[in-house]
Amino acid sequence: MFKRISLLLIIFICGYLLIEWVPIDHPFVLSDFLITLVLNPLKFIAAILAFFFGIVCSGKFIRELRDRTGIGWVRHFRWMVQLFTEYIGLIIVFILLFQIGWEHTLVLFSLSLLYGMISVEL
Repeated sequence: MFKRISLLLIIFICGYLLIEWVPIDHPFVLSDFLITLVLNPLKFIAAILAFFFGIVCSGKFIRELRDRTGIGWVRHFRWMVQLFTEYIGLIIVFILLFQIGWEHTLVLFSLSLLYGMISVEL
């Protein structure tokens, strides 16, 4: 359980750092956005690393939940309670990130969901 909680914490921290380090102004102008990224290369590289780790951790968490749900559905009701709390924890993390910055969270969630669904270990 500690592993799952630490993974949720890593997902939240990576998402928060992405939101803080990549500014999106309204109204959105692509040239201003790109100039901001080019003028702050250290922030840009740190944000890309946070984005990458956030996607990998979220994808791993989603993949594990998907695999364990299939096993738990057939075997044990006790596992389903733990899986339900993990689903709620993931939903809470993404809701908190959505409240902070919805554009970043939407991209992070979409790509991590895609990565988690297509990464299959045979």
